[in-house]
Amino acid sequence: MKRLSTFFISLTIAMMVLSTVGSALADDSVVLDPVKITESVPVTETLAEPKKVVVVTEQPVQPVSLTEALDKEFFVEFQKSGEYSSEPYIRGRGTKGVPVYLEGMRLNSGHSDSTNLFNLIDVETVEVYRGPSGATLGMGAMSGAVVVKFSDPEFADSAAFVTSGFFKAKTSMFSTSGYSAALGGRAYNDRFNIAVSGGLSDYDDYEDGEGDDVEHSQYETSNYNVSMAVKITDDSHVYVRYMKDKADSEDPFSRYQNNGVWFYTDRPNDDGETLFIGYKDAELGGLQNVHLQLFGSDLHYDMDMKKEAAIPEVRELFRDSETRGGKLSAQKELGNHLLSFSGKYTKMEVTNGVRMFNGATQSWSDWVSAFGITDGEISSTMVNVADDMVYGKAFFNVAAGYEFVRRKVHSNVNSTALSGLVPSELLDQVQQKDTDERDHLLSVSATAGYEFCSAFVPYVKLSNASRTPYFNESYGNNPNNGSMVPNQDLDNESVWGVDVGFDGRIGGLYYTSALYYQDYTDYIELVQTGYQTTAGLPIKRYVNLDDATVYGAEALLGYDFGADLFVEAAYLYTYGKNEMDDQPLAYIAPQKLTLTIGQQRKTGLSWFIEEVMVDEQDRISTVNGEVETPGYAITNLAVSYAFADIGWMTAPVVAFELNNVLDRDYRQHLDKVSATSWYLPDEAGINGVLSVQVGF
Repeated sequence: MKRLSTFFISLTIAMMVLSTVGSALADDSVVLDPVKITESVPVTETLAEPKKVVVVTEQPVQPVSLTEALDKEFFVEFQKSGEYSSEPYIRGRGTKGVPVYLEGMRLNSGHSDSTNLFNLIDVETVEVYRGPSGATLGMGAMSGAVVVKFSDPEFADSAAFVTSGFFKAKTSMFSTSGYSAALGGRAYNDRFNIAVSGGLSDYDDYEDGEGDDVEHSQYETSNYNVSMAVKITDDSHVYVRYMKDKADSEDPFSRYQNNGVWFYTDRPNDDGETLFIGYKDAELGGLQNVHLQLFGSDLHYDMDMKKEAAIPEVRELFRDSETRGGKLSAQKELGNHLLSFSGKYTKMEVTNGVRMFNGATQSWSDWVSAFGITDGEISSTMVNVADDMVYGKAFFNVAAGYEFVRRKVHSNVNSTALSGLVPSELLDQVQQKDTDERDHLLSVSATAGYEFCSAFVPYVKLSNASRTPYFNESYGNNPNNGSMVPNQDLDNESVWGVDVGFDGRIGGLYYTSALYYQDYTDYIELVQTGYQTTAGLPIKRYVNLDDATVYGAEALLGYDFGADLFVEAAYLYTYGKNEMDDQPLAYIAPQKLTLTIGQQRKTGLSWFIEEVMVDEQDRISTVNGEVETPGYAITNLAVSYAFADIGWMTAPVVAFELNNVLDRDYRQHLDKVSATSWYLPDEAGINGVLSVQVGF
């Protein structure tokens, strides 16, 4: 694989030469604003500013991972296979229906991997979409999406350079132990902006509410970012951003027992290099907010099987992917209309390898292509258009998208590899077929609403989306144990959704709500075949469900007492059903009620107390092998103090959080379940986090 760093070094040298000026550095400081999270309901972009709902809970210390940034959003759940590997889950779907983007580049277009590999040190906003969003974002946005947007560079008024920086750190205590830290600085004048930042973390195994150590739950990460920008005119600039991220983690939920020996998955080398090059112009040729971006990402993942024995080596598996692409977007304001245009091309190539350890000879075999695919690529060409309209107190949005998707895969599926592992009845269903498919995906959405008064703003939205199967769904991903067999005849999945919502504010009282219904065709779900491997593991397979529905309710009610004191109640309910056999869909989050009272101040003392009450989930998919979970209630609290500037320190903040105060023993339902259900670790017991953040 040709690495991005070679190109980046050349580009860095060129831009450093451009930025060599004789100005002396002048001291200045920057206030660290928390990452802002916005969501797209009821209107993605609208001329009526009140219609864009802001749902961020400003965190005292800026988050460094996607999980931290989304943790307080009441409509976002997480599916985890460890503290590090946590994926956002919205309206009954995870990575199979919630694409995650860094700017214009999707992270999980061909396979699901941990989005926490990428840091949020230089991020300004995280936009969260709810419901089918294919017309806006394209393939895969079946039930929502997350878009991470970086901060724009700042320029000074003179040639004299201004410098600023930040430092933030946190340490855990009680049932969790570990730390994270990040440091960054920048220098800029009226033409150039250069920023460098980096961070690291190291966390050990945690203890559950019973005080038992949850093995293989440790992880460590490191990352650094470099960005440079050159101002062209008062309204335009070019930029380049390079990110290097690494992680070493294990998967506690993968632990299973075979012949008295415990096995687990080790991920010693998640490695990512990402490069963005772009041009932004506030006004160009009669268009507004013109943004041209080129991007590339090289990712390497190790997913090794190990055993808890004197000689732990069993199997080593790697997967590499290269993503290249670009996006062009712009807007045009015409009277009551705000027209938006975007076009994007992305191509991702995937390769892999596997080798086995021979216990008798104490040596590794040669690398070969893993069971499933030898290599594959998926490319997408997409065009999106949208129109936001405001007529008095009525607002409307219509959007449409077209996407041409091509999948090319060299299959490595064969019955010989499975003949000693799975029954002959399943071997007849195993096929070896190379894929060269072309799909034309169309999507639309329409939103209408009316502001009767500030206390009552109803809206309705109709939308749809579709996706092709992922590589792992069609070809399987188990090179030696046979617990998943491929299905190369999977059809594309599609969904239509309708939202009805009400937002408003009456004095200190405010609320937001949504009722939604999503109807899926050819829903792709993992099910048990009813057979077992020769080692006794249940054999699973992805299949299409002809008709499935997901519906539910999201509601938040709050009251602002003044002096930044508030109370809030948030409710979340999701129901998923296979309409063909009247059975529950797998991995649907139980209903949840969150009660919060707190005080949030820009300076001075801030605090909150939170009670999270989660219902039991006994509506489970037995054909999937899902496990019931009991209900629970946990108490969290936090206190922080934001100081005024102290000498060279700008806006320092000290914060303390205490989670699961009563030391409850509980398990989140969406957490990944091992194939045998022999090992279902609980969440951390009472745990605390002490953090500090300061600008300079």
